[in-house]
Amino acid sequence: MSAEWLSQVVLPWVLASVMMAMGLSLVGADFARTWRHPRRVMLGTALQLLALPLLAWGLVVLLPLPPLAAAGLLLVALVPGGATSNMFSYLVQGDLALSVTLTAIAAVLAPFTLPLVMGWNLELLGLTTGGIALPYWHTVGQLLLVTLLPVLAGMLLRRALPATWHERILPGVKGFTGVAMVSIVVALFISHVERLPALISIETLSVLLLCLLSMLLGHGVARRLRLPHASARAITVEVGVQNAGVAMMVAFVLLQQPAIGLVPLLYGLLMNVPVFVWMFACLWRDRHPVPAVTQGR
Repeated sequence: MSAEWLSQVVLPWVLASVMMAMGLSLVGADFARTWRHPRRVMLGTALQLLALPLLAWGLVVLLPLPPLAAAGLLLVALVPGGATSNMFSYLVQGDLALSVTLTAIAAVLAPFTLPLVMGWNLELLGLTTGGIALPYWHTVGQLLLVTLLPVLAGMLLRRALPATWHERILPGVKGFTGVAMVSIVVALFISHVERLPALISIETLSVLLLCLLSMLLGHGVARRLRLPHASARAITVEVGVQNAGVAMMVAFVLLQQPAIGLVPLLYGLLMNVPVFVWMFACLWRDRHPVPAVTQGR
């Protein structure tokens, strides 16, 4: 299977199936319960949509990244989270309803904000002079087709199915789409392995720093505001874990620039390192609790 077929055809379909599986897991009660604490939702959304892109720009300024690699890193910071962030929130006993709500908000906004901001980023990096451009409305349409519309389709399908059917098929659908997403990332990695930066490289460092620093930012701000541990963990994951599949689709399919897609591809593989370290630290903390402090709402 060629690299072009993987990135141009298989990746968008797999990404849409992952987002549809996320829609199958959403119910209106999740959002109603979360919006009783709007400050948590606004904080998580602001960190993801404003602070994370600024953090990525800080790394671009500080690290000697080539322009195309810098564009890939900035692209990662603009995409929403996905089913992966919800999974990690569940594993660390975070506020799953908050995690799903933040993911859903980002999925609604990203098709409109990503093309606009990424267009500015390409101009600031001087890449538009080389003919690299991201047409706004075409990109909006493509992102809607593979992100928001599949989520809505999943939610409608959940409402249409009997509860017993939903309970039976959802675990299998989640498992299948999860395996499919991992498989496509691994297949793309293998097909581009000769073009990927070395494991010890400035690109690898930038990816690890983006994930690590964004998680520290999310957790630090949430704890500074004395949010409950479960909410702080959900915000940490949502800010630190981005949907590399969306970033790869934008780079490979819409921009037609595999060189930009290599950094999101690296991110999809390497983000698991700091995330798993943090996850095990959370589990260790749960088994060795410290005296509780007063938590805000």
